[in-house]
Amino acid sequence: MKQISFLFKSFLVVTMMGWTLMSQAQKYEIDRGRVFFDDEIIMHADARSFVDLGCGYAKDKNNVYLDGRVLENVDPSTFRLKERSNWRHRRHWERNEPAPEQRGYYKTQFNVYYGDKKIDAMASNFVELGGGYAKDSFNVYYFGEKLKGCMASTFEILEGGYAKDSFNVFYRGNKVEGAMASSFKYTGNGYGEDRFEVFYKGKKLE
Repeated sequence: MKQISFLFKSFLVVTMMGWTLMSQAQKYEIDRGRVFFDDEIIMHADARSFVDLGCGYAKDKNNVYLDGRVLENVDPSTFRLKERSNWRHRRHWERNEPAPEQRGYYKTQFNVYYGDKKIDAMASNFVELGGGYAKDSFNVYYFGEKLKGCMASTFEILEGGYAKDSFNVFYRGNKVEGAMASSFKYTGNGYGEDRFEVFYKGKKLE
């Protein structure tokens, strides 16, 4: 029995260490009024009230999050971590209000909307690409805003927040200065590179 108890405790320690490393590798970021977790946009997050609580938890005025996902039936006004522990208690919450509606693209036969805002796009060939990006025959959009200098016919989504067309590379809707689109590729953990330069989250490294 003692040996079994020792092995079980060892398993718990290894498991907790794994969760700790995962929590350190992935983190929340706020960029241009939007909240990201591990380079993925949290569509329903309110950047102004968003607080990273640690251990993968966060909250804003509307929701509580774990690893970037909304925890259902959790009240953010009363939610607290009892201790900054790496052992994740996932079922010690209460909530009395429904989750807010996610903001996103919507099209009718003739019009395209982003949230409650009508955008200047052609509904007949409008396509949502993911990560906040969308396009029609002539333009590319990022969270409802038209990307300037972007060629819709050759535009493609990469990974890690990057995208490109024939001439330019973009990171989260911003042009990556100095990047060569023809040879640019995403290499992981926020890094990208072309034939000559290395970039980190859209910035060229010296």
